[in-house]
Amino acid sequence: MKFTNAYQGVKKIFAAEILSLICSICATVTLALPVVGVIAAANNSQGGTVASLGGFAVLAIASMVLAIIAFIFKLIGVNKASKDEPSFKIALYLILAGIAVSVAGGIFNSNATASSIFSALGEVVNLGVTIFIIQGIKNLAAKLGDEKMVKKGDTIFKYIIAIYVLVIIAQIVAMILQNSAALVVALVIIVITGILEIIQYILYLIYLSKAKKMLE
Repeated sequence: MKFTNAYQGVKKIFAAEILSLICSICATVTLALPVVGVIAAANNSQGGTVASLGGFAVLAIASMVLAIIAFIFKLIGVNKASKDEPSFKIALYLILAGIAVSVAGGIFNSNATASSIFSALGEVVNLGVTIFIIQGIKNLAAKLGDEKMVKKGDTIFKYIIAIYVLVIIAQIVAMILQNSAALVVALVIIVITGILEIIQYILYLIYLSKAKKMLE
């Protein structure tokens, strides 16, 4: 039994997640640079402050471009895979819902409470997309009689959900701290959040890689 559309789709999703991983690393480094800037300013190091600001700008732009390309790849991949497995279609609808959430978040960006709500909602939508992609792979694995991939899918579910919960908690704590004087602590928490997201990407990529081999 061959699932050509699913194979092509998962390949695109895998490429999208590779780009997302690079984007996440760039974003984490970008968020770490203000900490360097604050420390440099505290030590009266003007050169260090300028360098950190320059690096911040370059990495921020690179992160933005990679995020756009990754999103396009994921959209194409999920749409392609949905022709062989309905779970990917649900993931596609959630991706489209995520666009609406992002637009709404941009509109209410000036309102801190609304912005944080839409940010958390965006995380939930992203989690939903990931869950249904994994579910789609699990369903395909079941049809192919690959029980190991089904079990690995169950395990990856647990890890990714746990990491997402930690990420959301860390973001809420960081938001609270940003409203106080503890800016450096807030930035450190955001960096830790970025590291957790990188771990999640690596786990997810390993599963997607195995799914590609299964569908070949």
